[in-house]
Amino acid sequence: MGLNSVLEPLDIGNITLPNRIVFPAFQTNFATPGGFVTERLLRMYGRIAEGGSGLVIAGCMAVSDDGIPNTNALRINNDKHITGLKELFSLINKKGAVPAAQLMHAGRQTSSAMTGYPLVAPSAIPCPVMKEMPHELGKRGIERIQDDFTEGARRAKRAGAELIELHGAFGYLIGGFLSPFSNKRQDKYGMDKALFFTEIIEKVKRKIGNTPIICRISADEFVDGGLTLEETGKIAQRLVNAGADIISVGAGTYAAMPHMAPTADMGEGVHVYLASGIRKTVDVPVICAGNIRSLEYADSVISKKMADLAAICRPQVADHAFVRKSLNKQPFVRCTDCGTCLFFLRGETSVSCPQNPEL
Repeated sequence: MGLNSVLEPLDIGNITLPNRIVFPAFQTNFATPGGFVTERLLRMYGRIAEGGSGLVIAGCMAVSDDGIPNTNALRINNDKHITGLKELFSLINKKGAVPAAQLMHAGRQTSSAMTGYPLVAPSAIPCPVMKEMPHELGKRGIERIQDDFTEGARRAKRAGAELIELHGAFGYLIGGFLSPFSNKRQDKYGMDKALFFTEIIEKVKRKIGNTPIICRISADEFVDGGLTLEETGKIAQRLVNAGADIISVGAGTYAAMPHMAPTADMGEGVHVYLASGIRKTVDVPVICAGNIRSLEYADSVISKKMADLAAICRPQVADHAFVRKSLNKQPFVRCTDCGTCLFFLRGETSVSCPQNPEL
């Protein structure tokens, strides 16, 4: 089987992605407690970029101190973070991939013990997993965090990120505003649940000009009363109208964790149908994710126009050269689906992989 589709370059504005494989943002907890880049992060992302992915998204970068997802997450809420990020993005670029930055605020899906601040959310409803009561954001709080995303995007661009991803998936703060599962507000941000996100996109767009914006969403949250594909298809159109250049499709929230990081027994490409559904509603490229574990399968998805790019995470964590080895028909170290990389579910301090001890 050829791999013509997955190897085809893709133009996004003034950026050309050399192929259709994406290494998506994921939590490593490899940063310093202050959110600064470390040698371990440089080593990991450098090796993955060298391994052959066309787009490497570094994340999850917190735009606010009260929105960090874990103790040693990357942060982008101070100009002091720019120097380390500049080194990171430059390294990714030198190794042959296009560097991108994912910006996020964890909302209610973190803890005040971790952030040192009270939790904030669209509504005063605790996450079913984290169980801590958040404060409902008022007008000033909303504007502050929107400004934090805008300033984070400015810093990311200044540091050399060629695309900016805004994390609106998995029930984090932006996703929390999008969803009736977590947004019970009676004001304009409750009546129009996409408004918080579209305002961020518009503000970021004004700040960073023609730098492409990726918007990540959970196309189905798989929780009672949560978002479904019917709703997110309409939301995706709103995001594109506001300025999104790519829609990245995930699924689940903390309350539906198996869909955030699906196990192999859930099936190959378990959420590709969601990406395909979103792709039918928008006129921008769509990234699919969820148990895509071979270039052959990714090529099939793209050739059938179910998605335009394929995000492959855990196979690249297990073997940084997964893409290059696959292209060269060389054996690679396979992800065994052990779940060790989901460190926060196992009480571990950071990501690890028994298949890749040098991680």
